[in-house]
Amino acid sequence: MKKVQFIFGIHNHQPVGNFDDVFHHACDKSYLPFLQVLDKFPHISMAFHFSGSLIEWLEIHRPDVLDLFKKLVERGNIEVIGGGFYEPILAMIPEADRVGQIQKMNAWAKDRLGYEVKGNWLTERVWEPHLAQSLSKSDIDYMVVDDYHFLTSGVDPNDLGGYYNTEQEGKVLSVFPISQKMRYAMPFEDPQQAIDILRSYATDSADNLIVMADDGEKFGIWPGTWETVYGQKWLERFFTLLTENQDWLSTTTFKQYHESHAPRDLVYLPTSSYFEMSQWTLPTNLGRQMDHLVHDLNSQGKGEQSRPFIKGGMWRNFFTKYPESNWMQKRVQFLSINLHQLESKGGIPESLRDDLYRAQCNCAYWHGVFGGLYLPHLRHAIYEHLLKAEEAFVEAGGVFPGLTDLDSDGISEYRLRSNNVQVFLSADQGHIREIDWLPSNFNVTNYVQRYSEHYHEKLAHASQNQASGGSIHDIVLTKEDGLQDKLFVDQYRRHGLIDHIFSADQTQDAHYRGTLEENFTSKSSRVAQDEAGVSIQSQAVSESATLNIHKTVELHDNQLAIKVSVENAGESTVNQSYGLEFNFGLLGGNSPDRYYLLNGVNSGSLNSQGDDPDIEDVSLVNEWDNFKINLQFSESSQLWRSPIETISMSEAGFERVYQASALLPHWQLNLNPGESFEIDILLSITKFKS
Repeated sequence: MKKVQFIFGIHNHQPVGNFDDVFHHACDKSYLPFLQVLDKFPHISMAFHFSGSLIEWLEIHRPDVLDLFKKLVERGNIEVIGGGFYEPILAMIPEADRVGQIQKMNAWAKDRLGYEVKGNWLTERVWEPHLAQSLSKSDIDYMVVDDYHFLTSGVDPNDLGGYYNTEQEGKVLSVFPISQKMRYAMPFEDPQQAIDILRSYATDSADNLIVMADDGEKFGIWPGTWETVYGQKWLERFFTLLTENQDWLSTTTFKQYHESHAPRDLVYLPTSSYFEMSQWTLPTNLGRQMDHLVHDLNSQGKGEQSRPFIKGGMWRNFFTKYPESNWMQKRVQFLSINLHQLESKGGIPESLRDDLYRAQCNCAYWHGVFGGLYLPHLRHAIYEHLLKAEEAFVEAGGVFPGLTDLDSDGISEYRLRSNNVQVFLSADQGHIREIDWLPSNFNVTNYVQRYSEHYHEKLAHASQNQASGGSIHDIVLTKEDGLQDKLFVDQYRRHGLIDHIFSADQTQDAHYRGTLEENFTSKSSRVAQDEAGVSIQSQAVSESATLNIHKTVELHDNQLAIKVSVENAGESTVNQSYGLEFNFGLLGGNSPDRYYLLNGVNSGSLNSQGDDPDIEDVSLVNEWDNFKINLQFSESSQLWRSPIETISMSEAGFERVYQASALLPHWQLNLNPGESFEIDILLSITKFKS
């Protein structure tokens, strides 16, 4: 009789910083019920990976899940799969952190479960060839990637039933391919269809192996799946079919198969991830073209045979596609590579290293159907742990340079730091890249601006119909109507301290939409640092006029003193409005505990809009974290307030997300040649309640 072996792998993960109710919901709708169903089938073997961020939460809030997990491990049902503890993209973190994160997971499995880990879950299946050496150093014998990785290296699709070896500098690692066909069938098709797919791979030798390893959340949390998997008992019916067909279909684990079977061959896998990820990493226009190409090939029945020849971008492209991601990743990396300073000063505190590791959690660094780059609370968690680690670094004797190119874009940044506030300014234009309120470990400039995404063309066809049917990649839903009317794209990087010069016919609505028309363009800038702070000299020109703009920025404890001088250096009178833009992201755009104070008066939530005259001071209040940001002007301003809201895709559909509050205080210039306008601005951050 022809036979086949099957590995069913589950990867359970929640990001660092996710909401407690999300964790609880995932436990109740996926993690716990899945294990409870498996508990009924003692002869079925599986492989499970829990991420460290989920493990830490479970240990405190839901130990019942881990207790049942341990029972099934001890009974022999489950192989424990390791990985980077806080679920980093291994390729994006330094070598020492790769090894450290994997070994931390291995140690947890040994201490908590009494289990010796030999296999590794590769976060988002992001593979780069040098990882073989890192994994080997971490006592890992094998890992799982997609069949797509093998196809793009030239492996015949008929030769994917088993595992291969790869190596880097003599360090050998075994790699198992995940079947996309099975991944798309489970649990979206009838259980019998998955059994039929497995039967098609049965051979006389009985050595053929098929792997389906994927997110546990698709078994209960993805739209419509709880009713399918548990309400209609998809999982129980599938396990029953596995049991009924065990004469030709046997479940196994990676460890069992690896110990009893030789590799099929040696393979060298190219830099890759799963197929959909390669599209998400592309610039918008190319991503849209790839989407159309794949659709056309599938409609012609050529999709499957074309897969080995279609390749989008690599995961690291997210750093060029989204500068916010690059800035965040380089900030974390910069601290990591400077930890050597502490080796001669008593060593690196474990709490510092753990916070650094937490700041490497992958979800906030990228975006596709999944990926949480657009979710402010996930980015906030990255910065919160980074700032904790930086504080511990300074307390342990570490020193930060005042000027360095933090994000590797060829432009250096100045770092100003006091006991309460940390500020980064670009050395080319003097724009504010980041402001941190250190008592709360809160980056108050944490936001993503509005980008065009390749899937935005689908927005007009999205609906609020939650009916399931098919893979998450095929569902087009929206969480609210009318999102098409709020789809704006920013034409410039929305940093802080940005000069705007415009005529009186421009409106707050134009600034809100990102279509503000300006009459002057920046010609040159010169930024320098002295003992007092940073000095910024720039020039703005139009067809008939020239303005010299001089700004100084000084940090004094919790106050950023900004002095601005705008001089008419031309030969004609200038009648324009001059504004200085600031952007602040405080997480809750519509939260009642976060709001504006204009001249001391509550003036609405942070996602409100306004065109407010005679404003001498404006505050953005965050009661939850007990601080407020204050801007005081030496001369009253006309203040434009606008919410920056992105429209992004998630597994639950299109959603509008508050990112930041854009403030543009501005003043009317009536300058004859040689005359100047001067304004003092005091930006301070204080506790809301002492």
